[in-house]
Amino acid sequence: MKQLFFIFLFLFLPFRGAAAFLPEIVARFGTVELKKERFQRFDLPASPAERKATLKKLVDTEIYLIIVRRLLERSGIAPDAVTARRYVEMRKKKFSSSPQTGFFKTLDASINKPEFQLKCALYFTFYAADPATVEPTSDEIRQHYYLNREKFRLPVKSELALFRAGAKDPTGKKQSEVILARLRQGEDFYALAKQYDPKGRGKNTTPEPELRPYFKKVKEIPAGSWGAVETPKGIYIVKVLSRSAGSYRSFEETEPYITEMLSSARLKNSLEQYMREIIAKNPVRYFF
Repeated sequence: MKQLFFIFLFLFLPFRGAAAFLPEIVARFGTVELKKERFQRFDLPASPAERKATLKKLVDTEIYLIIVRRLLERSGIAPDAVTARRYVEMRKKKFSSSPQTGFFKTLDASINKPEFQLKCALYFTFYAADPATVEPTSDEIRQHYYLNREKFRLPVKSELALFRAGAKDPTGKKQSEVILARLRQGEDFYALAKQYDPKGRGKNTTPEPELRPYFKKVKEIPAGSWGAVETPKGIYIVKVLSRSAGSYRSFEETEPYITEMLSSARLKNSLEQYMREIIAKNPVRYFF
């Protein structure tokens, strides 16, 4: 059950000072006593107020771990690779008719991660009691898709032709202006490309990967027109040959991602509600 530690790892930050003058019993949760020895390995702030706040975080973390550990022990579901694989196969079966290569690759890559194994064990634990606590309905998934459709917009793609007009300096800038003027007068783009950049540029192509961030400007250039783009490797003359119409990813393509996101949110809420109920029945007593 060591994997459970990972979900609360963010709480354990470096602290200042020493864990001195702690009471023998720091806190009590039901019949469980959290003793001084558990916390002496942590350096605590010197300020009494900060020390108290830090200790409370540490105690609450221990309590959460105890609750989760007991929950999984009762369910008999272990947070391991077998449980994670079972979860992934369940998702694959549900979405077997949709193109979800990237989605499944992400799940497959997570099978040996402790935090994912824990999530899967908790998912099946709550699912066994009531599937609705961790699994969104088809209507909820579809509603989320249409309410958040802009998030699934596909990037507009532009087909380009380009060539290098010169270095990124005053001479290169002046030359690029001359080229653009000649293009506006009706001269052939590819003839100018051959004249100014005879190393094979001017063909229909995309910018080199490291230069692509500098070509965002092409979105402002109408299809069939030209523009100049400055990059660290020089100034390029770009012609936008065509531009795809704006479109959205289909519901079928996004359904697995939405399902996973909504399911994770439900699981988080269910776990938090469960912990609140347990602590309400067994309030934590702090002795610091």
